[in-house]
Amino acid sequence: MQRSDREQFEQYVIGAISILSNRFSRFADSLHSDITFKQWYLMMMISRMDDEPKNVRDIAEYTGTTRQNVKKMLASLEEKGYVTCSRSRADGRALDIELTRKAHAYFAENGAAAERKIDELFASVSDAELKTIVASIQKLTDCLDALEDEA
Repeated sequence: MQRSDREQFEQYVIGAISILSNRFSRFADSLHSDITFKQWYLMMMISRMDDEPKNVRDIAEYTGTTRQNVKKMLASLEEKGYVTCSRSRADGRALDIELTRKAHAYFAENGAAAERKIDELFASVSDAELKTIVASIQKLTDCLDALEDEA
């Protein structure tokens, strides 16, 4: 592949990922009436973390985002009653985070409907294509990690 062709493909990928991200957020936001997709995703990731107390720093590291983003989403989720944030007994500077009964009920009530919509989204994607997409995303993630490590 010539360099000019490669540059066009690289620019296309960057633009397509940005546009796809925005479109996916709109699609995903339509699945949840009370919370945004990003808030739902944060709660889902928190639910998958180990049982020990979870703090903002740990959640940010686990989800690959910043503490500021996590704190902002947690504040909104706390207002809506989906999480509780309390000063850590182990480290008074940290906030321990817990999902509430409302969050667990939300997952139980809405999980099947969200899974059906996601199945619809990926219905025309074969298993082999899905594996290729996952591998490509992981490769780009690894490249970004390497660039961040250099900085």
